[in-house]
Amino acid sequence: MKILSLTLASLTTFSFGLFHPILADSHGHFPGTGSVDAYNRSCLCGDKAIEYSHKGDNSMAIKYDREAVSIYPYDSAHYYNLGDHLSKLDKTAEAINAFEQAVTLEPRYLNAWLNLGLSYLNEGKLSEAERCYRKAVELNPVCWEALGNLGDALRQQGKFAEAGECIYKAKALPTRTSGEAVNADDRAQLDDILKKCNSKDRSP
Repeated sequence: MKILSLTLASLTTFSFGLFHPILADSHGHFPGTGSVDAYNRSCLCGDKAIEYSHKGDNSMAIKYDREAVSIYPYDSAHYYNLGDHLSKLDKTAEAINAFEQAVTLEPRYLNAWLNLGLSYLNEGKLSEAERCYRKAVELNPVCWEALGNLGDALRQQGKFAEAGECIYKAKALPTRTSGEAVNADDRAQLDDILKKCNSKDRSP
């Protein structure tokens, strides 16, 4: 079961991060003007990365993502986009490291938890996937992607009753987290997981 791609639209030199505004110094992220300058330079790299990704060149996107995090390693968005671009090249282990860094920097980063869970699920690391999706559900109890994928991770571990509960909750939701309507293919995926739960099928 695959969740939506949730790449950030853009990073700009004046946005100063989705989660770390310019005056946020509680963690010492902006101790002086040098750090502000580093953040601006990292965002230029982030914009370049997104530009290349839109062109379909994820290898170059990753190059600029890595440069962004090397210049300014305090912004979760840089790590999120690095993980997303690595995932598109099936570099799952590296993507996991990037998404883990994103949620370490910003523990309420729902999209990072979702994609981290999916990366672990794709690697067959079911308990880790479960951990991520439980966190996502904690952050948003009506997150279609989190409930559906948590149900699948639980099913593959043989936790069929709880898996079924998650799937029924997801089936009751009319929209994805993005606001898009849940379509027939989405519902078919949930029905397939539920059918496997009922037959005690743990296969991926």
